[in-house]
Amino acid sequence: MNSESDIIIALCAVFEDEYKPLTRAKFWKLYHDYGDNFGDMAYSKNEGLADIMKRRDAISFGTEKLEEWGIRILTVLDKDFPAELLEKLGDFCPPLLYAYGNLNILRNKFVGYVGSRNIDEEDIVWTENKLQKDLTKGYKVVTGGANGIDSVAAKYALESKEPLTVFLPVSITDKSKKSFVGNHLYDQNLLLLSHISPFTPRSKASFISGAMERNRFIYALSTHTVVVRSGLNNGGTWKGAVDAIKHNWTQVFVWDNKNYPGNQKLIETGAAALSDAGEPVNDKNISEQLSLFT
Repeated sequence: MNSESDIIIALCAVFEDEYKPLTRAKFWKLYHDYGDNFGDMAYSKNEGLADIMKRRDAISFGTEKLEEWGIRILTVLDKDFPAELLEKLGDFCPPLLYAYGNLNILRNKFVGYVGSRNIDEEDIVWTENKLQKDLTKGYKVVTGGANGIDSVAAKYALESKEPLTVFLPVSITDKSKKSFVGNHLYDQNLLLLSHISPFTPRSKASFISGAMERNRFIYALSTHTVVVRSGLNNGGTWKGAVDAIKHNWTQVFVWDNKNYPGNQKLIETGAAALSDAGEPVNDKNISEQLSLFT
């Protein structure tokens, strides 16, 4: 192997070969077991690790195939990897990501947008009004690529000619063939990221777990994240927001819509409330909240 990044790819990337790569949790556990040293980990006498490190040919063939599709592998050691993920998530951070699009977009500061798939016109209008304010303040959008609020945020950003980063819960190839993707890639305004390899077999279980994992990345990359509409005690939006509040991954703001019990519970849990005008609601943390919008 030529570098420690190659070691991570060998151990964790999914290709079309017989080797079973390490999961995120297993990778970080072994990394710590070997004194946080990639070299010691890769060239240990551990039979399982030694076997995976035989993947040289598969890696060469697999990465060339990805490059033909326009997809790059970014490991946590690469300069283009979003450092916020490792800094905030620690061992919850994926060892590598698959990227498609303009990596320079990652140099911006982001606001995350998340919410339910089931939305109405009022949710759309509120989201677009809030987005307009955030874009005016210089933030770029990061969201999750799902139907509902994610799609509203993505569409508004792209139509505003603003850079957009989308974390996908599935392989990039599932989205990269869409016509709108090609158009915005040409304009250099879109970046697709996923921790799921294009070579990973698709299944309902992998989609659900991928979506839950992906939610963390949105919060970690953003300076603050806006929850437009959440279910109560269920769903990916709820789980992602609760985890972000619990682990303090970023400041979580929630629309203080009295008709949404999930939103109200998140505010009780520790999220900051946003008014119908998209502004922080006055409370004891108002100065800290307002500082995020300046």
